[in-house]
Amino acid sequence: MYLNLDNQSKFSAFLKKRNYAVLLVFASILFHSNSFGQCPGPGPCAPGTFDPAFEQIDPSSIAGAVFCSGQTRTFTIGVGPGTTNEAATGDLEYITLYFDFDCDGVFEYSVNDSCSYVNPGGCNVDLSVTAPTVTVPTTYNARAHLVYNTPTTDPCAALTWGDIEDFTITVNLPPVPVLISSDTDNTICDGDSVTFTAGGGDEYEFFVNGSSVQSLSTTNTYTTSGLSDGDSVTVTALDTSNGCDTPSSPISMTVLDPTLTTQPVDQTSFAGSNVVFSVAASDVDTYQWQVSTDGGTTFSDIFNGPEYSGTGTANLTVNSVDVNKNNYRYRALVTNSSASCPYETSMAAILTVRVRTVVTNRRITHRVKKN
Repeated sequence: MYLNLDNQSKFSAFLKKRNYAVLLVFASILFHSNSFGQCPGPGPCAPGTFDPAFEQIDPSSIAGAVFCSGQTRTFTIGVGPGTTNEAATGDLEYITLYFDFDCDGVFEYSVNDSCSYVNPGGCNVDLSVTAPTVTVPTTYNARAHLVYNTPTTDPCAALTWGDIEDFTITVNLPPVPVLISSDTDNTICDGDSVTFTAGGGDEYEFFVNGSSVQSLSTTNTYTTSGLSDGDSVTVTALDTSNGCDTPSSPISMTVLDPTLTTQPVDQTSFAGSNVVFSVAASDVDTYQWQVSTDGGTTFSDIFNGPEYSGTGTANLTVNSVDVNKNNYRYRALVTNSSASCPYETSMAAILTVRVRTVVTNRRITHRVKKN
């Protein structure tokens, strides 16, 4: 580490002021800003004596151990035959792992578990280890104790039967995954195709609701048209250089399916009355009523005015119908504007208009004028 000063005379004057406290603070900052400078730290206590005659740690199961910052992984430790004999089937073999995660030369973090020995061969102990959070790749001292029948609690203790292995672990930085969808507000219509694009790693595995839908590969996109409302999409990004992977934050999808649940029904009314046609729908925020004056061959949009009201709602009112509207057909188009879903079209309902009549005591029937 070098200190660059443009003006050597200013630096000399600074020293003459004998402001050593400031220099010490500055040196301390430089030292602690580099994790490689403080880890693995001073050597821990020397391992105690041990006798590996009946069982030994498989050194290949702990060599080159790699962890990821802040993550928990399963550490599988192999137990095999000893130097001159082999443990009996059913013997309990305890593995304790000790770690110096604060790099002060003292093992302060430990985990342990056991396996039942199988003769010939051995057994494996699976230990869950949570790595410290680092800002740069960092190496730490570690020690493994293998003891027959009883676990150890002292990393410096001597063992009667068993094995001791000192090793190091490296804690690497995991990737920081990025996941975006081709739909900016993550709101789509049922059946729409959407593409998810990932970044931050070398390989990617995509998941929907926690289940893998695209296996780990270098492909960083996933396209689907089969999502349901509320589905959660995530990706796990892998850094192939250090073996670390990280799941992304989920993208929760809103999938709209505008659906008519109640169709309009035919209406019969006397001239001059108001008539209401109604529909019911789900996932809908937009309505447009239409009329056909040619028996259902063609339909045209209608709008609020003297003849109609509610043309943009679930309930259309035909105001003060007249006989000219007899056999008119009315239908509703519904959709959801949030995702520009296709319109769902209702069945057409027929309006039948009857004229009012007056029967006199002279047995003469008079039609009442429309309206």
